[in-house]
Amino acid sequence: MGVALSVGLRYLRAKRESTLAMITLVAVGGVTLGVGALLTVLAITSGFQQAFRDKVLGVNAHVLVLKYGVDFTEYGRVVKTARSMPEVAGAAPFVIQEMMLAKGERLASVLVKGIDVRQARTVMSVADQVVAGNFDDLLPSDARAADGGTAGRDDPATEGAHRASRDFAADASDPPRGASGDTRTNVGSIIDALNTPLPDARAEATPANSRAASLNHGAQGPAALEHSAPVGGGSASASPPTPEAASLELGALLEEPALPDDEAEEALLGELVASQATLNTAAIAALPGVIVGKTLAEELGLAIGDQVRIISPLSSLDSSLWGEASPAGPRQQYFRVAAIAYAGFQEYDSRLVYAPLREVQSFFEHGDAATGVEVKLHEPEGARAVARSLEAKLGGTPFHTLDWADLNRNLFTALELQKIMLTLVIATIIVVAAFNVIATLIMVVLNKKREIAILKAMGARRRSLVLIFALQGLFVGLLGTLLGLIIGGSVVFLLDAYPISLDPKVYLVDRLPVVHHWLEYVLTAGIALVICLVATLMPSFWAARLPPVEGLRHD
Repeated sequence: MGVALSVGLRYLRAKRESTLAMITLVAVGGVTLGVGALLTVLAITSGFQQAFRDKVLGVNAHVLVLKYGVDFTEYGRVVKTARSMPEVAGAAPFVIQEMMLAKGERLASVLVKGIDVRQARTVMSVADQVVAGNFDDLLPSDARAADGGTAGRDDPATEGAHRASRDFAADASDPPRGASGDTRTNVGSIIDALNTPLPDARAEATPANSRAASLNHGAQGPAALEHSAPVGGGSASASPPTPEAASLELGALLEEPALPDDEAEEALLGELVASQATLNTAAIAALPGVIVGKTLAEELGLAIGDQVRIISPLSSLDSSLWGEASPAGPRQQYFRVAAIAYAGFQEYDSRLVYAPLREVQSFFEHGDAATGVEVKLHEPEGARAVARSLEAKLGGTPFHTLDWADLNRNLFTALELQKIMLTLVIATIIVVAAFNVIATLIMVVLNKKREIAILKAMGARRRSLVLIFALQGLFVGLLGTLLGLIIGGSVVFLLDAYPISLDPKVYLVDRLPVVHHWLEYVLTAGIALVICLVATLMPSFWAARLPPVEGLRHD
């Protein structure tokens, strides 16, 4: 083999054969280009597979336990059984349903997922994906205050208080309706009153009292008027007054026979607005929270602390009633934006909404039932075996399990097929370069007929001649593969260091993912060397079959 390799390399670097040397360089360059392109494509396709896998497992658990029907009330027993398995890191129930999310007149179709706030961290990575707000703020303010935010939601005694807070916040946020059907807020009524011409100085006190009463939302009777004092000189109290006190003070100003000072009027109106805002903020803080995706928050213009409505579209198909809290409208409930999460996966960031499990169960009116149980494992690769084992422990039907690969089979199958097809397409570049290797070896055989004949006359075997030209072609492929791996690896490192931005609405991720793995390099090098080796066989066997007389005929 040492003699064959030595002879083959001498043939490649023959200085008198400039044409042959040029063809050899072209062959090396073709293999280099093909290997570099193939390595880059494999790194990108593997990057998409890993990125999607990480995004899916960041939001979904490794194993889902479901039950045929809608009466999955024994989820507590399922959670306990799952946690007893050594492969399981955590388990928690969930409820999921397609709903509408609204802020004002803006609507979006979403998937509302009810999660157990105290157990969710053990089965999903949503808490780590929060970019604004706090994951623990999903619970209402009074529930967070009780036992550090981990108690109070299951206590029936506090459920009425929570519902009262939600109703109060809804009343505070919804403008009161008049008989004519138009709506206006308390502050709007005061502004209308300020724009109305004031009574003449000689007017009687009764009309003034009547106007003050119309402005006073909450104060009743003369006793309330006795506690109000005129405000003069634009003075403001140290703390914002309540809406009732501010309304009484404004009514007293309107009762005065002389025109009040504009500055005092504006200061009092500002205090009233501030006190009303403080009251609304406290009411909204008592609402249960939701976590929305970053894309969804941008589409609806949501910010932390905003009040939103979750609407059940199936309860009323007339979308014109979705903005009204009337008996004819759909079933809806008010929530507070507690956090904004960014999973980096468009499908989740634009559609998924998380809410406390108890609130979602109450809203869906399914009682204490869950859609399923999520199970997180220490090793995701063993999800299928664990899923089958867990299903057997639960007794089979009506329970059934799904692992993360089954749940997203279409997505990962498509990615795998895409990777295979792109590999085949890019590998054709190496195949084209292999034709240059064939041409190089044919040129060598044609120019070395005399030397081949002499070697055969001296007793060289066909196997030795095949080995000479096969090693010669393999050296071309090896050199091209080495250079291609260097160039392709450099491109992959650059793409990782300076990622290319992508449109998440098209590619589902916001940046081009790449993977550095030794397996990609080995696979690329193996494909290139096999193609080059196969390309050397035909000219090698042709050279070995040349009769000695054919090479010496013209000598």
